[in-house]
Amino acid sequence: MTATTQPLSSRILGLTVIVTSLGNFVDIFDMFLFNMLRVKSLTDLGLSGDALTEAGLLISNCQMAGMFIGAYISGVLGDKLGRKYALFLSIGIYSLGSIASSFVQDVDTYALIRFITGMGIAGEFGAGITLISEKLNSEKRGYGTMVFIGMGFLGCVAAGIVTQLLPWRTAYLVGGGLGLGVLFLRVLLSESAMYTKIAAQKITRGGLRLILKNSRLLKAYLCSLCLMATGVFIPQIMYTLSPELAKAMGIQEAINPSIVFMVGFGGGVIGDMLAIRLSEYFKSRKKAVGVFLGLGIIILAKCLLFPAQTAMEFYIWSALLGLGYGIWVITAVWAAEQFGVNIRSTAATTIPNFARALTIPMNLTYGALKTYGALTAAGIIGTAIFALAVISWYLLSDTYGKNLDYYDEK
Repeated sequence: MTATTQPLSSRILGLTVIVTSLGNFVDIFDMFLFNMLRVKSLTDLGLSGDALTEAGLLISNCQMAGMFIGAYISGVLGDKLGRKYALFLSIGIYSLGSIASSFVQDVDTYALIRFITGMGIAGEFGAGITLISEKLNSEKRGYGTMVFIGMGFLGCVAAGIVTQLLPWRTAYLVGGGLGLGVLFLRVLLSESAMYTKIAAQKITRGGLRLILKNSRLLKAYLCSLCLMATGVFIPQIMYTLSPELAKAMGIQEAINPSIVFMVGFGGGVIGDMLAIRLSEYFKSRKKAVGVFLGLGIIILAKCLLFPAQTAMEFYIWSALLGLGYGIWVITAVWAAEQFGVNIRSTAATTIPNFARALTIPMNLTYGALKTYGALTAAGIIGTAIFALAVISWYLLSDTYGKNLDYYDEK
């Protein structure tokens, strides 16, 4: 069975791609708001020094824990009730959560609100990738995701600008307002035809049970998870903790996390777009990801073994380091292509968000190892993450051009 052929303009720049891409814009905007506002907001709440770092890690862990739980709920709902329903729920929750973040007065409330916000953020990326994968021609999925990536990049840039120009509480209000605006646009979306077809059949849909019982699916799931972990380590450790890492490098100038995220995410987007283009050139997801995975290892090794000496050099290498997680979106597409329609939303939503939830053990490990030095702690975590990614890349089968109109059985 094959997906319905549509005109090229509709397949790449149609309503589905545009609206889901706008959702990704807001998703990335809100997800990185706390990372950019960590120092500013916690300082305003009266914290400094180690207390600020510890509170920041706590709140980050709570947001990631929310994403971990929200990913499963959203993914299962996407398979059981529809992709469109999951998108509505996710953007509604994180829009209200972002607005509530602007009113926090203490760390505990801050952590709780970011936990709830994380539950909403979790569903956006996976559901969007699922819809794009199912609605675009098999040879054009990569190009559709380029629009998706570009809007995510603009979301990060917009967040950086907003956090520089506006008070931190107002920045959260802006994020919530943008989310509510996209929520209204979601009314125009139609459901995936692939999903609609199986929804009327008596087929097991959603949940991880089918994946856990099938060795082929479980291997694909775990390999995809480990590959996407590289795209978590770099922003969540190397960028979020950039002030601490720069200090450990001996840089005397103050490092602005907002600038680090903007230039770093810019590098990531360039990497993702080039990786997708290489995927089309090689006719292979695996070859394209392999090129950028190797590049990321080389750049990370340089950053840790031969540290930057100035703030400008730190920003430049942060941008180049972005190439190291420039496989985030293409790996998400690669992961979605490994699974049938009946569990695709669960897989495509939980894999990136379970990867994001690895921030928790990364933060805990960093906290345990930071007595040996910030660079040593980051180096040990990064080495483990990239080693697992290389093994996973080797084991994962290629899916370029695969027909996605099928379902997985027990």
